[in-house]
Amino acid sequence: MAKDRVPTLPSRRAAIGVAASLSAATTPRAGEGVSALCAEWLALDLEIDQLSLRWSSLELQAAREFDWFKLSTAKRRALPMAAEMADIDARLEQLFKDRAKGLKALRRTKATEAHGAFGKLVVAARISQQDGGDVHALLTEAIETLATLKCPSCGAPFAPAPDRS
Repeated sequence: MAKDRVPTLPSRRAAIGVAASLSAATTPRAGEGVSALCAEWLALDLEIDQLSLRWSSLELQAAREFDWFKLSTAKRRALPMAAEMADIDARLEQLFKDRAKGLKALRRTKATEAHGAFGKLVVAARISQQDGGDVHALLTEAIETLATLKCPSCGAPFAPAPDRS
């Protein structure tokens, strides 16, 4: 993590942990239930983050080495990193569509157990992370509290403790 970035909850590491724990809490048939939908949405969201960071890194390199922002579209396409950037753009376009469909499915599906409800909170916190403010702070506080609790039915933690690094 860059020194100038202040970590916010839930972090990528925490979200990956939640996705893993939610996957473990799903019904026997893969892809069913709120927990599975949350895990799938979080996986898409994390891939979007990773690809966006990679694209940003390539753009920064292109700006430093080739004055990217002053180049024509044709000259940009000729740069060594252009093919990877185009691949990332295409993948991101599909991921954004898939994530929107996943969110729509989450809105239509009612959580019937604690793991699913907690998963929805984590998804909501990831969505609110961009806006920050009071809603994000309330969601992350609720997630921090729930992460210390165990499911009374199965004894599993609702989620791993939030990453504070």
